[in-house]
Amino acid sequence: MASNGSIPLAQRLKHFNPMLVFIMFYMALCAFNFGYDVGTFGGVQGMQSFEGDFGVFNKKTKLWELPASLRSVMTATPFIGKALGVIACGLVAERWGRRAAIFWLCILSFIGAALQTSAHNSAQFTIGRIIAYAMTGMAVVVVPIYQSETAPAVLRGMFGCTIQFMIVFGQVVSSLITYETQNIKSNAGWQIPVGLQLAVPFIILLLLPILPESPRWLLSQDRDEDAVKSLRKLRKKATDTEIQFEVESLRYANDNEHKGSWSEVFDKKNRIRTYVALFAMFGQQISGQAFPSQYGVIFYQSQGFKSQAFLFNVLMNIISLVAIILTWFTVDGLGRRPSLLLGGSLMAAFMFILGGMGSVPAATLTSAGKNTMVASIMLFYFFFNLSWAPLAYVIVSETAASRLKEKTNLLAMVISVLTTFVTSFTIPYLIGAAYANLGAKLGYVYGAINIGLVVAVFFFIPELKGRSLEEINQLFESGVSLRKLGGVKTRDAGVLYEEKAGGEESRIEDIRKA
Repeated sequence: MASNGSIPLAQRLKHFNPMLVFIMFYMALCAFNFGYDVGTFGGVQGMQSFEGDFGVFNKKTKLWELPASLRSVMTATPFIGKALGVIACGLVAERWGRRAAIFWLCILSFIGAALQTSAHNSAQFTIGRIIAYAMTGMAVVVVPIYQSETAPAVLRGMFGCTIQFMIVFGQVVSSLITYETQNIKSNAGWQIPVGLQLAVPFIILLLLPILPESPRWLLSQDRDEDAVKSLRKLRKKATDTEIQFEVESLRYANDNEHKGSWSEVFDKKNRIRTYVALFAMFGQQISGQAFPSQYGVIFYQSQGFKSQAFLFNVLMNIISLVAIILTWFTVDGLGRRPSLLLGGSLMAAFMFILGGMGSVPAATLTSAGKNTMVASIMLFYFFFNLSWAPLAYVIVSETAASRLKEKTNLLAMVISVLTTFVTSFTIPYLIGAAYANLGAKLGYVYGAINIGLVVAVFFFIPELKGRSLEEINQLFESGVSLRKLGGVKTRDAGVLYEEKAGGEESRIEDIRKA
């Protein structure tokens, strides 16, 4: 019987080997340019060098500015590319494998970065961002799938959190670079940070030959010998007998796991799993994270922090990186549900504090009040990266049925893209003085949304920590309500196969320990 209790951190870490460490960080690296692009554009759109090339001159302020309409278009339309990348990745990863998807992810990165760096008008720059975001769409599909299929069950949460770690790390790096180039008056001020997006895809391509293909995908293609070779790379300490046993166990557990049809995604057996995955990605983006991540610099500047805006952006991303690192060590111990419930509640609290400060008339708002606004945004983003940011990817990766993984992930990421598009497009109009003029009072909107998300998490997000993908199948087939799934007892694939084969229980225990 599989235990649903917490395994001590030291015991979980013993499951690592050099190849798993490589996979953990290599797959996370695939998401670096996602965060780097978000952070770069969040910074360069506040630079006079960028606004001078693509904006209009404001005679009143004597500064170059991007109109709110252009700012919305340049921020939101790239999500069209992300949606196309999500769709393409699902097809590529299912038919040609996870490594093929990573290859094309790199090619799109090169094209998008080159178009942006050489842009002489806003149309070319925006097209470059659309293509670059197709790369991000591929990353958020293939990375969680590959991680869930290769990581040991007791490390799957830690593996899943690395994608958000690298997104935030990319934002930290980009915010530091834009902080250093913000005062360069020529277009090199924005071209340097944008052009550096060419570096990471080169590293990913260079290391791709080392990456083993997913053994579960290979088995789904009836490539048993290749699956054995792949497992040998993943399980360095395992004997040939143990490798063969694991392959047979997976094959037995997934006898009917050849890729399913689209009609199965919402059939009676799978629709609950699909709804959980869709809700996870919807909740991540509707929470309001686009406000600090994409418009933080602009908001700080609007509150009078002209010289400190870029520094605040750096600090926000650094403390968010700390949050992700903390999540590595809590997600497989504390679990998914408690992390989301606690993080979501605190996100709501800090959004309401921001809204409260925004309700104070500007003439009477003190410097302490403005500093409270900045702190509220930073703490909101800290708890976002401690909860929704990484855990949504973890939940999607482990919830989808194996035979429908690509299709379910594709749908979940499309929901994510559409939600992000709406939030990213509307925020400039909601906070802009010439439009809704909510400013910091936007916190009330997202505070209320986050309260609703906390309630939804309590009822609709299951606890799946420490379970193998085969055990998760049993959980969803049990008929128990989602909020009580964590207490259901299950048996892993090895036990089920051993029972079928009539082997001894001691053999299972020996293989588990190995």
